[in-house]
Amino acid sequence: MRRGWFVLVCGVAGVLLAGPPVPAAALERAEPVSRADRIAAELRRDPVYVTDHTPRALPPDAAARIKASVARLGVPAYVAVTPTVGLGQEHPGESLVALLRDRLREDGLYLVVSPTMSDGEVRQFGGGRRLPVKDAWRAAEQELPSDATAPERIERFVEVALSGRARERAENPPPRPETQLRKALDAHDAAERRAAVVELSLFGGGAALSGLPLLALLVHRRRRKSAPDRRRGTPGAKRPPNQRSGKGRRDRKGERIRPRTGRR
Repeated sequence: MRRGWFVLVCGVAGVLLAGPPVPAAALERAEPVSRADRIAAELRRDPVYVTDHTPRALPPDAAARIKASVARLGVPAYVAVTPTVGLGQEHPGESLVALLRDRLREDGLYLVVSPTMSDGEVRQFGGGRRLPVKDAWRAAEQELPSDATAPERIERFVEVALSGRARERAENPPPRPETQLRKALDAHDAAERRAAVVELSLFGGGAALSGLPLLALLVHRRRRKSAPDRRRGTPGAKRPPNQRSGKGRRDRKGERIRPRTGRR
C-alpha cells in the first residue's frame, strides 16, 4: 500500500515540475522562426541575401545580378535566396515573407526564392508605386523552364512587372521551354538514332560487298552450264549429212564413200 502511494506521489510531482505541455504547433514554428530571425538580420545589412548552402545551383555573380534587376523596380526591395521558401502555403500568415516583414518593419517588396527549385513567394507592403507582383511572378514561372536559376527568374519577374502586360502574360502563357536535362536527353536520343542509321548503312554496304564475289561466281557457273558446247554442238540438233561419219558420207558425184581401213 505504501509503495503504491509513493509511486503516485512521485508521478504527480514529476508532472508539476515538468510544467504544461508545449503545443505541437509551437514546436513546428520554432525552427522556421529562428531561421527567419537570422535571414532578417542578414537583410538589415544587405537587402539581397543569397544562401551559401547551394553554391553549385547558383552562378558566382548571383547577388550582383539580383541587385541590378530589383533596382529597376523603383521601390525598396528585400530579396532572400534561401531553401526556406515558405512555412506553409495554406497559412499565408506563417509564410517566410510575412515573418521577414514582421521583423524588418520596413515597407517595400519582399521576394523569397528557392535556389534549386521553381518555388517562390513575393508580396508588396506599404504605399508608393504599386506593382503587379503576383501576376508578374506567375508569368515568370510559366515562361521559364523549371530548372531556371534564381537570378534568371528574378530578371524575368522584373521584366514582366515593368512591361505593363503582367496579367495578360500570366493568363496566356506560351508553351513552357524544355529544361536543360530534357534537352540533353533529346540530344542523346537523336545521336543514338543517327548512330543506328549509320551502323545499318555500313552493315548493308558490307553485306553487299561481301556478296558480290559469290554472286559473280554463281552467274559464271550458270552461264557455263547453259552455254552450248562448241565441240559437240547443241544437244538434240541433227548433223548435216556430209558431217556424219561412216557410210552416210558421199562424194561430189553422189557415190557413197567407203571408210578407210588404214591400209593402202
